[in-house]
Amino acid sequence: MPLAEDNFNQIRERVLAAYQTELPVLEKLRSFARQIKNDIKPIRPYSTNAVSFVAADGGDNRLYFNPAIIEFVRIVDSRGNQCALDAVPGNAKPEYLDERGQLGKTTMLAPLQRLCADLKVEVTGLSFILKGLGQEGKSTGAMRAYRDIVEWAVLYDLLHKEWGSDTIVVREGLLRTKSFRRNIFPEIDKRIRQKCSEHKKKHVNVSIVGVAKQSSVLSRLAIALELEEVFHKPFPCYVSVPSEIEEECYNFSRTWLDTLETSEPDENGQYLYQSIGKLFLVKFGDRPFDPVWPVDLAEWDNKEAPRIIGQLLHDAQPGFPIPDFPMSIQKAHDFAKINGIEMSVLQDILFDGIMQPLSDNEKQSILKMRYLSENITNRRYKNA
Repeated sequence: MPLAEDNFNQIRERVLAAYQTELPVLEKLRSFARQIKNDIKPIRPYSTNAVSFVAADGGDNRLYFNPAIIEFVRIVDSRGNQCALDAVPGNAKPEYLDERGQLGKTTMLAPLQRLCADLKVEVTGLSFILKGLGQEGKSTGAMRAYRDIVEWAVLYDLLHKEWGSDTIVVREGLLRTKSFRRNIFPEIDKRIRQKCSEHKKKHVNVSIVGVAKQSSVLSRLAIALELEEVFHKPFPCYVSVPSEIEEECYNFSRTWLDTLETSEPDENGQYLYQSIGKLFLVKFGDRPFDPVWPVDLAEWDNKEAPRIIGQLLHDAQPGFPIPDFPMSIQKAHDFAKINGIEMSVLQDILFDGIMQPLSDNEKQSILKMRYLSENITNRRYKNA
């Protein structure tokens, strides 16, 4: 039943009373905002080469004709180069993915094979989450982790290319992940640092940047940042987020926060962490109310923040259709997305695969099912 006026007044009083307990939290967040406001720095542009890579959205690129479900993994860079392409059946077992990292297999993904070969592990050895593939309630999470792992493999592969000039490799999302085992990620970090160092010896700076559209830190601090007018500047600006403030905004383990520089070894002398990023909040626009983005720089590049964020500004200011957001990411999105017509063609391919082993009578039955059993209600609203 609807809320009567008396009930509405009662619940209004209770909501306002409950909010009073949140006031100390807001005041604490405002103190954080005042703290970082004192460290705001202007951004000076630096020209550079920027390349990004993006995975096609998994939820929009799923083929199905019950009971068959096919998950697509497609990653394209901002120059239109396809970096990885895979199709995984919904009932696949974890071992099915191991072929993707094995040299000579027709289903091999080159970036993933390079990563697995360097680490000397199978694909399923990269993550505990992949063990959930094919299990009810866990398969979706396993596919999400697999897509993330392939993205990191593409990042790793891009760092092995020869770059003729200073380049920023831009990842959509922060430079941290829960997909890899905690003892595996430090090995990836070690090799990434080595490749960046090798480029620098050739007098070429290759920097890794992660840019997200949202983060727990930004969401948590949003009201406080606005009330304290932290980014109300008539010029592009940025600020480093102190680790103690960042920690206050998360409610899970420190492996998401810790890098090699901030973690402590365990009893076996191993460093266990899942991040290489140092968090900054960045406004690329020159108006007070332009959007603020969470940006991760590689921890070892922290001292180079003015240059790298200045290079990112050069890529972000021409951003379209999202203003003041890295254009390289937006280009990669345009190349990676699979449009409706393409999905229809792929759906037909799946249907042909279903039909191949059937007899003529069975094919007729399936054809009738597909075209005569179409949901008329959906068609009505589609054509409205």
